[in-house]
Amino acid sequence: MEENLLRKDLSIDVLTAKELSPLFWRPARLGVVSAWWEHVPFAHWLVAVMQPRSLVELGTHNGVSYSAFCEAVSRLGLDTHCHAVDTWHGDEHAGLYGENVYAELKRFHDARYGSFSALLRLTFDEAVNYFADGSVDLLHIDGLHSYDAVRHDFDTWLPKMSERGVVLFHDVNVRAGDFGVWKFWGELQERYPSFTFIHGYGLGVLAVGSAADDAVGHLCSVSDLARVSAIRERFALIGERWNLEYRDLERTKELNKREQTIATLDEDVAGLRHQIGQQVEHAAQLERAVEEVKESHRARDIQIQHQDRELNALRAQNADLETARVTLHKGVQDQLQRADVLTAQIEELSASRAELIASNHALRAKLDATREADAERIRLGFADRHQERCLEEPHRCGQKSSGVRSEPPEEEQKGSA
Repeated sequence: MEENLLRKDLSIDVLTAKELSPLFWRPARLGVVSAWWEHVPFAHWLVAVMQPRSLVELGTHNGVSYSAFCEAVSRLGLDTHCHAVDTWHGDEHAGLYGENVYAELKRFHDARYGSFSALLRLTFDEAVNYFADGSVDLLHIDGLHSYDAVRHDFDTWLPKMSERGVVLFHDVNVRAGDFGVWKFWGELQERYPSFTFIHGYGLGVLAVGSAADDAVGHLCSVSDLARVSAIRERFALIGERWNLEYRDLERTKELNKREQTIATLDEDVAGLRHQIGQQVEHAAQLERAVEEVKESHRARDIQIQHQDRELNALRAQNADLETARVTLHKGVQDQLQRADVLTAQIEELSASRAELIASNHALRAKLDATREADAERIRLGFADRHQERCLEEPHRCGQKSSGVRSEPPEEEQKGSA
């Protein structure tokens, strides 16, 4: 009887043990997407038992795992220097994301952990130069998950691990696509003490230091399958609580969004009903207006018919006028052609007249020249005859007064004429 009571008392003591408190701490980073929710209790417990001097995470994204480490440091008041290394641009496994992911995490981080933690926006290879060899106690590798990438990250950062060094690998239980962490993890298990959690996509715990913490050493040395199964199951059950809460929060957000959408739709429906009522009234007004327009159109159709008849009559008159215009135009064209012929004839007559005038002038000039030549011959002939007479009859030539030529005898004048 007393032994049963003692066992009950011991069970109560175990349930209230201080060492178990980190397993049940509430995460500070809630409401963001992560594949790491089921390992948050283990992160709290590991920091509590290790109390690392330096903690580095490679690949942080929304910061669920890193915030779990930092929250444990903050709750325990440890003197731990924490660093998260990421470019916050994403990769082919985590996906690419915008600047808002880093900005939102930085606001949360700086307000709660800024006094002992820093976000290093660098590549893993760039950041390794900021840490001295043997200075890192706890390293979490959660970057690109291909075999070559995770092996490169481990080999690059291994010299930075201290003698107490522990390395965590996420996604050791994922064998889809080009994920290769599981393969590299199998190689490491042959070289170092380790423990593998298979829930939450798998988390590998690797004791790379020669003087690892006792609790970590004991965890990595458990070989009894029943104990291994119990440890895995208990951490999985506790971790599942936060994964379920995350899902509940997501469902609540989605539900709130849907309720807000429904409320908005209800408002829209009420507005649409009001609009429909207005549109129905407007439609009735339009129908009345349409009837008035139809009546107006009927009257206008009658008027158009009268106008069509008048228009047809005008078209007939216009056709007659067009025929007359064509006939008149043809007559005008004929007259114009005749005028062109007459004009050509006039131009020909004008040219002939000009030629006759020119010929007449030429004849007149020729006639005048002939007359002048005849007159000159007559004059010369008279002078010759007069000279001959003077030679024959000198006494007749002596009758002239000085400087005055006597006229020839009347008979000669008549003869010369």
